[in-house]
Amino acid sequence: MEQIVNYKNHVGNGYSNSLLCFMQIFIVSNETNTYYFANNPKEHFSFDAYERFLPIYQLADEKNKKISNLYDFSDMFLRKSTLAKLINLYMVLVVSEQKLIIMRPYQIYAVKSIMDCIEQNRGNGYIWHTLGSGKTLTSFKASTLMKDNPDIEKCLFVVDRKDLDRQTRIEFNKFQEGCVEENTNTESLVKRLTSDDYKDKVIVTTIQKLGLALDENSKSNQEKKKKGIPTFKERLSKLRNKRVVIIFDECHRSQFGENHKAIKEFFPKAQLFSFTGTPIFEENSSYKQVDGTVGSYVTTEDVFEKELHAYTITNAINDGNVLRFHIDYFKPDKKAKSLKITEEVSKKKAMEAILAKHDAATNGKRYNAILATSSINDAIAYYDLFKTMQEDLAKNAEGDLPPEYCLRLFSAGSREQRRYTTPRRFAARKRRQ
Repeated sequence: MEQIVNYKNHVGNGYSNSLLCFMQIFIVSNETNTYYFANNPKEHFSFDAYERFLPIYQLADEKNKKISNLYDFSDMFLRKSTLAKLINLYMVLVVSEQKLIIMRPYQIYAVKSIMDCIEQNRGNGYIWHTLGSGKTLTSFKASTLMKDNPDIEKCLFVVDRKDLDRQTRIEFNKFQEGCVEENTNTESLVKRLTSDDYKDKVIVTTIQKLGLALDENSKSNQEKKKKGIPTFKERLSKLRNKRVVIIFDECHRSQFGENHKAIKEFFPKAQLFSFTGTPIFEENSSYKQVDGTVGSYVTTEDVFEKELHAYTITNAINDGNVLRFHIDYFKPDKKAKSLKITEEVSKKKAMEAILAKHDAATNGKRYNAILATSSINDAIAYYDLFKTMQEDLAKNAEGDLPPEYCLRLFSAGSREQRRYTTPRRFAARKRRQ
């Protein structure tokens, strides 16, 4: 690989002034290990400080098993049909950076499985690809292929937060400039949904905007009824019996409620797909209710029917696409074992262990840390405990003690939890308790 870089950067080798500059893929092998990578301009074509060429790819099958032997690789990868499809369908030019990228094998299998499902009209499905594996690129490619499918009326890419809406639009437009536009409100979303313009065939929006458009009891729709103006839902009726594809990105909490039900009822011919890094299965779907009885959440399979492709955290770690985990286990000492441990004592011991290891684990506070709790009440309790312990440490310390900074973040889940998403409301809730 390094020799290819040297050849390419050498002034007299012809790479910059001959047909060689139109090469799109390089393949290197020592017979046992085989890699391939995209040709690119000099700024995207070099080794990094760790002498690793970025990005390089190894071929894999649908189960993510590596195909590294040169002869097995050649049999599968160098078929004319396979190469033609790879170059034509699964290579993406990042317009903003003038960089050519090849989709990774698991991304290609995911796109293929979605497109096959659509072509054969086999219902819904979900893609289980771990966080950090490039789901945005996968969903972008699936969306652009649907854009050219005459049988599909619209393709909606739905996220559950406004910041993800913006982020997804930026990423999509980075791959292909102007491919999606911003929907500033529900009115602009409905206009694009009812538009016959080719550029409006792929739409990125939030599930909240889509839910409002389909909610006859929303304030906007009620006002339109009073004025005798067609409601959003009435204007969207032209899509009711059309083939619509809706792709959801990490929408578990917002997907298992009324919005999902409304979307399925309004678009009976729609096919629904989900990208998720954290699917909910039977074994991790149970929860305890207030009265002590055990209930069960709806699973990913209940909502999206079947798994189309999987690329788990284990696969990603083995490929070096995400960082490995380092786990430290905390258990009480012998003296503590003989004591009756209350919930408050348990939290205090956990905080003491965290503070004792914090400097070493964060390389002298150079990095941040996250403490995940099982509930909002626990998060508040840990936050207060942390502040108290910090004050005690500062009083007992000799000289100045550098402060540890702590910020509370809350994930908006159910409607009950979303009621307490601002600091003022948290304070009010705490006072009531």
